Amino acid sequence: MKESKVITFIGGFYIFGGIIVLLSLVFNGSELNMIFGLPNIPDYIVKLLVGVIYIPLGYLYINRIKNSNWIILVLTIIFFCISTSLTTEFNTQPFIGILIYSLFVIIATIMRRKEFINSLNTKMKR
Repeated sequence: MKESKVITFIGGFYIFGGIIVLLSLVFNGSELNMIFGLPNIPDYIVKLLVGVIYIPLGYLYINRIKNSNWIILVLTIIFFCISTSLTTEFNTQPFIGILIYSLFVIIATIMRRKEFINSLNTKMKR
């Protein structure tokens, strides 16, 4: 099956996002714990977890590893729900953009789910 550029773009965007979140640890970016509605958890822990999860998950998604599409789908649905809640609460553009992007990822992942046929062992041997 031909690999689509959409899946590569989404995986690359997850890697890019993970790197940016880790860089925001160093340069004191926005507070992700407040965006995720977790004010009791320190911001650096939330940023570290997001960065550590996003980078390898984006790599697995680009390589079309089995089950990475389902993990991305679950994460995207969670972020879609968070963005929906924040959009109705604050009515600002960044949350609407994340909402639209999440919807795009959900649709693309469902439509291209048959591309995810590789196993992790196959990619590790190469």
